[in-house]
Amino acid sequence: MINKYIKIITIAMFLASCQFVVDRNKNQKKLDISSTSEILTNAPISEVTFVPNNIATWLGHLIMIDKTGSIIRASTSDRTAKLITEDSYIDVIGTALNNQSGVFFAINNRGVIVSFIEITNAGDFAPLKNKNAPKDFIKFCKNPRTTNSIIAIKNNDQSYQINYNINEKTKSIITTETKIKSSPVSCLTKIKVNLLDEYNLTLNEGLLLLNDNQRNLITLTIRDGLSIKGTSNPAGIYLVDQNMGSVFNEGLIAVSIKEENRIILLSLNYVKNEVIKLLNPS
Repeated sequence: MINKYIKIITIAMFLASCQFVVDRNKNQKKLDISSTSEILTNAPISEVTFVPNNIATWLGHLIMIDKTGSIIRASTSDRTAKLITEDSYIDVIGTALNNQSGVFFAINNRGVIVSFIEITNAGDFAPLKNKNAPKDFIKFCKNPRTTNSIIAIKNNDQSYQINYNINEKTKSIITTETKIKSSPVSCLTKIKVNLLDEYNLTLNEGLLLLNDNQRNLITLTIRDGLSIKGTSNPAGIYLVDQNMGSVFNEGLIAVSIKEENRIILLSLNYVKNEVIKLLNPS
């Protein structure tokens, strides 16, 4: 299963590297932005997802997988990384459930989808019992905002919608899976995240790029903040446009860094405002 996973990811990475060519006819601009905050970890981070909290927004969590396969968590208010589980995981996806405990799903290195629920006000998570846990999966897809469902790819290259029903009292979950029409390669290479309703923020060959459908291409450089180092070696970008508390009340961008035990957090509102000022100088 792992060899299958590596093969598909390799193909996806190749396609991703081929899908972006700088259009020399576009207006190319450069924008320096400062690091807003950071989270220090014990190992470089390979995946990031988000579990917003619509009641106490400052308790929304970033859920991360580090290079050892462990899952860790942190909030924007308490940027201390805390271990959830040391079992080995390959992917993770969070949910945003209104007025309910936070939930996220993870695929372990055996292809089984495991779910975790928030069990304390301090943000501790525990696994949910599942008698028939979905298995043979290799990757989650970024979902539309639907209630009680996620989308993932199996090692047979097929995409599945997984519906779930959680019983908080018994700390258990029931899941059902249905095959759907969706391209696994398209899912795996979907590295774009939307910004300002017209720009896509992408990471291509180590460059953070804002590319719109008109005539603008902006290269973002993350410089040092007041007390936080920037980076010239981003490894991944992850965006949430929901309230994560404090200066991240309109969302945030998390940037993982090659061979560094930290991730940089950028206020989504701050980045948007800087782009607007660049394009429309007063």
